Amino acid sequence: WASADPGLHFNTTMNDWHTCASAGAIRASNPCSEYMFLDDTACNLASINLLPYRKEDGTIDIAAYEHTVRLWTVVLEISVMMAQFPSKEIAKLSYDYRTLGLGYANIGGLLMTSGIPYDSDEGRAICAALTAIMTGTA
Repeated sequence: WASADPGLHFNTTMNDWHTCASAGAIRASNPCSEYMFLDDTACNLASINLLPYRKEDGTIDIAAYEHTVRLWTVVLEISVMMAQFPSKEIAKLSYDYRTLGLGYANIGGLLMTSGIPYDSDEGRAICAALTAIMTGTA
């Protein structure tokens, strides 16, 4: 518990949000909990460093960010095809479901260099906007 692992998950909540419930229940996650899905599946993860998208005037280069999201979505898709999985079952299910894990990193650095408190309405709005753009673009 000193390192925050293992995490605590509520089976009912996880499965209430399950996007493929007819394929089986979600019973576990990876150690950091960014991936919760069916048994015998895998998800290749990638994170986009947000700080380089901050322009000198403090705005965010949305066009470049969207381009990066599209590019990394293709990279992750290719990684499913090229990956060496530990079993045939994991390979098959990962190929069938195409679980791609794209996220972002360094939101704290982006907000700090802009003088925006991490726990502020403005900070949360920026996080929400960047997440929505990533979700809509990927």
